[in-house]
Amino acid sequence: MEFSYQISESEFRRAWHIERKASSRASLKTAAFWISIMLGLLLLFKMIQPDRQLPGLSARQPAVHAAMDLPVSDIAAEPTALERVGPFLVIAGIWILLIGGMIPMRLRRLYRKDPRMQGHFTVNITPDFISTENTAGTTSKCSWNVYDYWCEGKNVIVLAFHSGSYFILSLAGLSEPQQRELRGILTASLKKK
Repeated sequence: MEFSYQISESEFRRAWHIERKASSRASLKTAAFWISIMLGLLLLFKMIQPDRQLPGLSARQPAVHAAMDLPVSDIAAEPTALERVGPFLVIAGIWILLIGGMIPMRLRRLYRKDPRMQGHFTVNITPDFISTENTAGTTSKCSWNVYDYWCEGKNVIVLAFHSGSYFILSLAGLSEPQQRELRGILTASLKKK
């Protein structure tokens, strides 16, 4: 089966998201890393936060306050829940905004900088091998054992290598019978995630 296509920026983004979902190990490691960073920052904030009460006094001892003749402003009240978790929420909010904005910008930059993504792909797929050629000058022919698995999204199929990189097949130009034939070859040759 031979077909040609060009990958759009939206297909490139969709393929990245599909591959990230399929390779959950990397996502779990990333989540664990960022959770540990956030907990470390929270602990650091807690350690450097100044003591809010005078030594030996608590907010529950107004009689001691009156006996010592100290102004009310010298005795700090217990911090509220918002004061305790506020810095963590601010850091988490900034982190979410940065990640939410930076990933699409990074993917857009990766797509635009890669000359292969701007080129026109010609792919020949058989039950024994896959060969690809691109107008940017890349050519390859390999058997199915170099791929680990395949996954599919809307008009996109992702072939994942064992190394973690992947190859994108666009289904936008294929008819439904051609798409079924392609899925049949991939199912027989690779595991699907």
